[in-house]
Amino acid sequence: MQFKIAPSDIRWWFWLVTLAVIIAALAGWTAGYYLVISISLVHALFFIEESKSVADFETQVRITYFALTLFGLWPGVRFVIFLPLLAETLMIAFFDRSFIARGLMRMPWNQANEA
Repeated sequence: MQFKIAPSDIRWWFWLVTLAVIIAALAGWTAGYYLVISISLVHALFFIEESKSVADFETQVRITYFALTLFGLWPGVRFVIFLPLLAETLMIAFFDRSFIARGLMRMPWNQANEA
C-alpha cells in the first residue's frame, strides 16, 4: 500500500476536508456531523454532475458514503457509524483504497461489465 497525496485533485480535497471534519465531530463538535453530511452530499452531487450518471462506479461510492453519513442524524448510532467512516476516509485520502468500493464491485449491477 503506497502513501498518496494529490493536492492538485479536487477529489482529494473533498476527502481531506471530510476527514478533518469527522475528526472534529468525533472529538466533540456535534455540528461537525451535520457538516460531514453536507460535504458528502456536495461530493456526491459533484460526481453525479461530472459523470452525468448515478450508475458510474465512482459516483456510486460517493452516494453510498453519503447514505452512510445520514446515520449521523441519529444520535444513538452517530459515534458507531462515524468511526468506520473515519477509517474509510483515511484510507481513501492517503492510500487511494476504499472498502466501500470493494463492496460495490461485488454487486451484480457492477459485475455485468466484467464478463
